[in-house]
Amino acid sequence: MARKAKGGPQGDPRVRMIRYFLFHPAEHTPRPLKFGTMRMLRHWTIHRAWQLFKNAERVARERELERQYNKIRDACEELAKADERLYRVALGKKEVGTFPIEMRIPTDTPPRNGWNHGWKRA
Repeated sequence: MARKAKGGPQGDPRVRMIRYFLFHPAEHTPRPLKFGTMRMLRHWTIHRAWQLFKNAERVARERELERQYNKIRDACEELAKADERLYRVALGKKEVGTFPIEMRIPTDTPPRNGWNHGWKRA
């Protein structure tokens, strides 16, 4: 069996960095904040208020999605009662294609090859 090189794992540096940060989290996590009693109370109050606000937003979003889902379900039931053929056509799945390779997901990082300095307007 072949032995590994002494320099450590070779390969993609991105994979090495991901592994490093996954398996060495203690070195990279910030130390806990040290607050006085009143400052800690203010911090806890603000944090709790933010958590309540985010929870209220989440609940409102879930209710809105549930309302939309119920409206769609009711509309489908009405369509099924009105015309069975239209209901089948509306819910029928036709030829589902694959995602076109030309369409790329927008990213926040630059491309690997960098900037094209030789580009000129045609």
